This record gives sequence, C-alpha cells and structure tokens, in this order.
Amino acid sequence: MKRVHIAPTLLDAQLAADMLSSLGIANHILNANAAGALGELPFMQAQPEVWVDDDTQERHAREALADFPSPAPGEEKTCPHCSERNPGNFLSCWQCGSALPG
Repeated sequence: MKRVHIAPTLLDAQLAADMLSSLGIANHILNANAAGALGELPFMQAQPEVWVDDDTQERHAREALADFPSPAPGEEKTCPHCSERNPGNFLSCWQCGSALPG
C-alpha cells in the first residue's frame, strides 16, 4: 500500500477516495476516526489519508488527484439531468445521482 493523499477533512478524503474508486483504483482511508485524538496525537498524524492498495497504481492515483477539482466555497453545480442545484464539491447529484459537470 502507498499513501497518495493527505486530506484536511474526512469529507475531502472521501471525495478523493470516491474519485479514485471511479477510476478503478482500489483504495482505503486511514485515520478516519483519528480527529477525536487531536491533542493526544500530533496534528499531522490525525489527518485522514488515502492509500492505494496496489503500489503500481500510485503514479496514476497521484496524477488523477493532481487534477482533482477543488471548487471555491459557495460555488454550485447544476445537474444536467434534473436541474437540481448541488454544492460545488459534489461529484454526483444528491437528488437523482447523475454525474455533475466539471
């Protein structure tokens, strides 16, 4: 296993993990529950991390995460299928499940 991403929040780690999974890259989130240990553990050891199972997928995963969109706070996306407005960090529509643009 190789670490490919350190996320500031568990939500960001889950978004990155979901994106890698959609590309067929098996992965795991480690430190998912470590935020409760802040103060007991150093900050950098309590952040969620995304690890890929197959070491040979590390480069592909890092390249994919480098292009991973990080929309500005407050930015919204409109679903092309049902026209529902979604937060900018969503990859699929919360209402119908269709893929969102960009």
